[in-house]
Amino acid sequence: MKILFWGAHTGCGTTSSMAAVASHCAMRFSHRSFVLQHKNGNGDLESFFQPPKQQRMLREESSYYMLEGMDYLIWQEQHRRLDWISMKESMISVIDNRLFYLPGGSREKPGLYPAQTSYLQQRVIDRMEEFADLIFIDIGSGNDVFAKELLETADLIIVTLPQKKEALDGFFKEHKPNRTGRILYLMGNYDSNEVYNRSNISRIYRIAENDSYVVPANPFFAQACAAGKMEQFMKKNFRSSRSYSTEQFMRELTRLTTVIEEAYRAL
Repeated sequence: MKILFWGAHTGCGTTSSMAAVASHCAMRFSHRSFVLQHKNGNGDLESFFQPPKQQRMLREESSYYMLEGMDYLIWQEQHRRLDWISMKESMISVIDNRLFYLPGGSREKPGLYPAQTSYLQQRVIDRMEEFADLIFIDIGSGNDVFAKELLETADLIIVTLPQKKEALDGFFKEHKPNRTGRILYLMGNYDSNEVYNRSNISRIYRIAENDSYVVPANPFFAQACAAGKMEQFMKKNFRSSRSYSTEQFMRELTRLTTVIEEAYRAL
C-alpha cells in the first residue's frame, strides 16, 4: 500500500507527521513499512531517527560509495540488480526491524539522470511494493512530474494543511475537498487555540469529519525529533504517558493509523 504525504503549503509539519504516523503503524501492526522522501525534498527525514553524531559516522562509513539513498537504488534498478538484499543494505531499520527509512545521502542529486529520473524513481517505488506492506512517501509540497505521478497512483493521499487563512484559501481554490475517501486531511503541529482549528477548517472548507485528522504540537515530540530520538519517544509513550499533551498526541495518532490499517485491509 502506497501512502503519500503531500504538503498543501510549506511548514505544515509534513515530514515529522509522516515519520510519527509510520512509526506508530510499525508499533501497532506487524507490517513491514518503508518511509522515504522525494529526492527534491529537504532531506530531513533521517535527522528524526539518528542523532547528529551518528549521522556523521554513517556518512563517513559510506563515503567511498559513489551513490547513496535513492540515487543508489536508481542505479541498481537501472542495471537490473535491485533486490531485497540491496534494498535492505540501503535503508536503516528502526522500530524493531519493522520500519525502514531511506537516508537522503550526501551526494543525492535530483538531476543525476535528468531524462530518466522520474521513470526510474517510479520503478524503484514499484519494486519497493514487492518487499513492503506499507510505503510512506513524503513529497513535501512538490508539484513536479514525479510528484504528480505519485499522486495519481497512491492508494491513500494524506494532505497536510496549514492553519493560516491565506494558505488554506489558496489550496482549496485549486483543489476541491475530497469526496472519494482516497484523500485525508491532516493538520501537523496542530494548535487547537488557533482560529483556524480542526472544527473551523472542516466547516469552512467542507471537509467531512472522518476525513480530518491532526498531529498535535507537542514540545516533547519536537525535542525528540531535534535530537534524532523519535524512535525512543514513540516507544516510551506508546502504551501510556505521564503527560496529558503526549497522551493526546498518541491518541490522535491511533485515530489516524486505525484508518490506514482499515484501508490496507480493504485492498
